[in-house]
Amino acid sequence: MSKGVLTLFVSLIILIPIFVYFGVWDYYAINIPKWDDHALKAFIVEYAQAGTWQQKLKAIFKQHNEHRIALDRVFTWLDFSIFGTLNYRHLMVVGNLLLLGVIPLWYVLLKNNKKPLFALVPVAFIWPTLAFWENMYWGMASMQNFGVVTLALWTIYLCVQPKPLLFALSILVGGLTVSTSGNGLLILPICAVLLFISGDRKRLAIWLTLSLAAIFGYFWTYTKPETNPDSKASLFQLAKGYMAFLGSFAESIPLKDHFGACVFMGVILFLVAISIASTILFRISRKKYTVKFERITDLFCLGTIMLILATGLIVVYGRAGFGLEGLITSRFKIYSVLLLMVAYLYVVIPIRGSFLSPYITAIVFLAITFNVFSYHYHLVDAYNLRKMLTTSQFNWTYTDKSLKAPADTTFASRIVEKTPVFYEKWLPLIAIADRQSYAGNSRALTELYASTNFDKKQNTLIVNNTTYKSQRLQDSGIYILLSSDKHFYVFPTLRSRNTNRKELFLKQYYFAPGFHAEIPFAELEKGEYKVAMIRQQGDETGILFQQDKISVNSSSQNKVKVNW
Repeated sequence: MSKGVLTLFVSLIILIPIFVYFGVWDYYAINIPKWDDHALKAFIVEYAQAGTWQQKLKAIFKQHNEHRIALDRVFTWLDFSIFGTLNYRHLMVVGNLLLLGVIPLWYVLLKNNKKPLFALVPVAFIWPTLAFWENMYWGMASMQNFGVVTLALWTIYLCVQPKPLLFALSILVGGLTVSTSGNGLLILPICAVLLFISGDRKRLAIWLTLSLAAIFGYFWTYTKPETNPDSKASLFQLAKGYMAFLGSFAESIPLKDHFGACVFMGVILFLVAISIASTILFRISRKKYTVKFERITDLFCLGTIMLILATGLIVVYGRAGFGLEGLITSRFKIYSVLLLMVAYLYVVIPIRGSFLSPYITAIVFLAITFNVFSYHYHLVDAYNLRKMLTTSQFNWTYTDKSLKAPADTTFASRIVEKTPVFYEKWLPLIAIADRQSYAGNSRALTELYASTNFDKKQNTLIVNNTTYKSQRLQDSGIYILLSSDKHFYVFPTLRSRNTNRKELFLKQYYFAPGFHAEIPFAELEKGEYKVAMIRQQGDETGILFQQDKISVNSSSQNKVKVNW
């Protein structure tokens, strides 16, 4: 096989996980704002109404929680300006493309260390996966949380380059990093440490001066946001949570104790990180380099390790109050996978000669295995998230029993692009079922309702079923419809992962039997509600009311304090 054909073949292999990633993204991504996404609508209104360039800059750099999210806002305004409306799927595309920006960086590192293109294959399989599902399907967060990591890594890499132009570029990219997310501030001391170690006092002075200006600009007009819950965890529990954060990539490994697997792998990766950092510091102090780029690689990896370990400390300190399980959530998993990729560099770079291909081949097999585990494990999360988003939009769109969206002609109401949603086909069926108890064409709905338990607590309706066995994806599934004299509300039921490995991997049975839901009364207006079940099965829909009813005596909706 010629070298050109081999390069093309390997390139196609590298593209496979990227195409799979965007294919799965496209299947579940939907143009519906999630939580902080609503702030981007407010930004467009503020920016459009700003009369001067100073007011426009203020709108771009305005504080969002503890962050400055200028990059998010710039892309938001570009999308709105180009298409005339805002589409959150477009923002997700931008964020996911920013995530892929790490792969070219690893290509440069491997190539300049005399490694073949084949060495990049494991990176392509472990980096873009469904393990990052929460950021992947969240417009604002995808740009912020993916963007800050990619920009921080490129800043570190450019900062340690000997060419003055690349160092100047690192300053520009560093400014974007700080303007993308709060933890982007970490690159300021990290790059300062790397410049100090490298012995370039002139660059260090420039970097420190500009860092002070960046810190001043970041905290100018800064207001401390509402704090997270205080953690009651012991020092041992915090250390355990820290290790779980570092090893959170292992959550998808098919073991019974997922949190324990994360802690175990976190301990291993922490020791590996300390070992790599110690080796780097020893080599730098002894100046034991035969090739110039080896030193650049060491400085880059040292900076990346500092970024990961420092971010872990910040996350554990700020989030432990929500519970240690939250430290392995998809939102933070990117740092665990990044640490795995740094470790990969220090496995593959020293290997020479005929041993290289067998080693990389074995690592490719492990990377593909991780990739498969991630999609099988986290597909349920993507499925549940889409149902949560669509039902939330239903509830804020239809505010009375006419099931007609309010005739709002304000500028703010026209910002987000109107996207057809599957539940629009329900609207006439809901009205019919509300009058005569049943509507639609889904079979066996009476038996399904009878096998479902509705437990009416003081402030919550708990729904539980253990027999439902559908494996249909996307919008198919069971929904709960509540009907009062004034309102309709729809809530999703959630599915659990199938823990039967044989069914999961051989039969593609992603869901365990049954479904469940907890519907808080705080999200309902006061009133007496009839309870119905909606079954969506492909194109078939069935709606059934039975005798179950709930009473909501007061409306006490929980409102989170925000600064946006």
